[in-house]
Amino acid sequence: MVNLLHLLNLRHRHVRRARRRPVPIPTGLPATDAVFLLLRRMRMPFIVLITTFSIATLGMTLVPGKDVNGNTYHLTPFDAFYQMTMTVTTVGFTEAPHAFSYPQRMWMTASIFMLVVSWAYAIAVIFSMMQDTAFQEALATQRFRRKVRNMREPFMLVVGYGAAGQAVGHELDKRRRRFVVVEESRSRVETVWTDELTADVPALESDGKVPAALGLAGLGHPQCEAVLALTDDDEANLAITMSVSLLRPDLPVIARCVDHTVQSRIEDFGPTALINPDDRYGGYLALSLHQPVTDQLVQWLMDNDEHELPELREGLALGRWVVAGDCEFGDEVTRDLRGAGLSVDHVDASRMPESFDDVAGFVAASTNDLTNIALAERVRLTNPDTYLCVRQRTNSYAALCHAMDIDSIYISTELVAREVLARVLTPVFWQFIEELLQQDERFAVGLRDRLVDKCGKRAPERDLFRLDPEHAPAVSAWLERGHELRLGDLLRHPDDRNEMLALVPLMVLRDDEHFLAPDDDLLVQAGDQVLLAGTGRGLMDLYDALFYSATLEYIATGNQVPSTWVWRVLRSRRS
Repeated sequence: MVNLLHLLNLRHRHVRRARRRPVPIPTGLPATDAVFLLLRRMRMPFIVLITTFSIATLGMTLVPGKDVNGNTYHLTPFDAFYQMTMTVTTVGFTEAPHAFSYPQRMWMTASIFMLVVSWAYAIAVIFSMMQDTAFQEALATQRFRRKVRNMREPFMLVVGYGAAGQAVGHELDKRRRRFVVVEESRSRVETVWTDELTADVPALESDGKVPAALGLAGLGHPQCEAVLALTDDDEANLAITMSVSLLRPDLPVIARCVDHTVQSRIEDFGPTALINPDDRYGGYLALSLHQPVTDQLVQWLMDNDEHELPELREGLALGRWVVAGDCEFGDEVTRDLRGAGLSVDHVDASRMPESFDDVAGFVAASTNDLTNIALAERVRLTNPDTYLCVRQRTNSYAALCHAMDIDSIYISTELVAREVLARVLTPVFWQFIEELLQQDERFAVGLRDRLVDKCGKRAPERDLFRLDPEHAPAVSAWLERGHELRLGDLLRHPDDRNEMLALVPLMVLRDDEHFLAPDDDLLVQAGDQVLLAGTGRGLMDLYDALFYSATLEYIATGNQVPSTWVWRVLRSRRS
């Protein structure tokens, strides 16, 4: 019997926690403060302006004037300062305390020109500084620091905003989950600002390998709930995992990695999950061959785009397979398929067999996307019934693959994003997936048919409900009074208990035990965690029973109970 969990390699090597010493998390990037830059750049304009103002004021006190009686006088220092203040700020002009003499007006004219030139110089320096890259970066860093510091709800720290990071970010935003982005590429940071995201997402252009960048992005923030290392650089993901493990060992971290040497180093720091997409794809492919319905159910439940139930293809494990592509990914797939007991020929992409008549499946695994599409087309022309798997390093040619109706398209970033979302969007959902993979095909068939009957073929939504006083006060009060409540009764419609909600329980967690796909007769207990899948409407309707005692009593017993105090009093008097 093939061990599919071993082929999928879902559980990485666990290591014993090493000793840690609590240290402050650095938050200071080697960037200059914006105020300091402003003062440094404006130092000379300020000196010029103050010097000009002082000369103009001094000259005004020295130039003689005439009062109304024709007596000679000199402005006091305060009068001269007052006169120049009005002039330099251009708030108005007057001649005080007496009308100026011609020498005074000549000096005033000269002063106006000197001050205007000084102001023009200062304004020019300000405009020049606004275009300065260092000043703009300093302003952006300050703005980013303020946004992160003011976050009052849980958020995830997404390091790397490539294709995988964007897919994860969009889905988090769609689910109203907050996140912060750290990305080294400026063009990708600008993508955060131009994407149609509902929330204002703080984004920092910095190297995620630097611990101070993670600290600035909220690694030490009390609301930071997880770190996702999704850069396309394995060494960077290793550095991120190191920082989280050493500076915030209480935080979960999920890392992406392709290189096996680096993967082993990441495992030494005990990440919550480590996703090697190249290694994972062969395992999923082997799963689809040996347990096609289980694979169909897993792909369907992990689909966040609400697609239809994927088509089932059976009987592919009986024939010969060909893997084309002399690369590490080709080696991985070949090893996984052979480990699953299949007959596999691993060939170079430039030396394809002449005939594919007896080939059940073909994997185009070279490092060139266009070559892989061309190889798939050649195989299809030779044998239209061959199951085609095509590797794509990016999704640039995804439309071409869909137009060819490729059976399985492998894009590593999509696989990473799908698995990351399955782990972070709904708690315990990934635990359910791992339990599901250990069941036989008959269990998957039963659960799939049950879901289709209740919810239809569109990919179901999922949510976790905790039956505690905070998240389900009506249920907790009902159980505390000694009543029993069956899981099937909890899933009745709040308006008509004869109608069932479009929901299917995937798993119930109770202390150290769990119930996989429990039936309706299971008696729930206070503190249970119920993982449900179904329609969005069904999940919303369930909240009525969780929060309103009258609704819960109706669906549990069928008794119509007044929902307000007035009606309850009137009813008690009538009875």
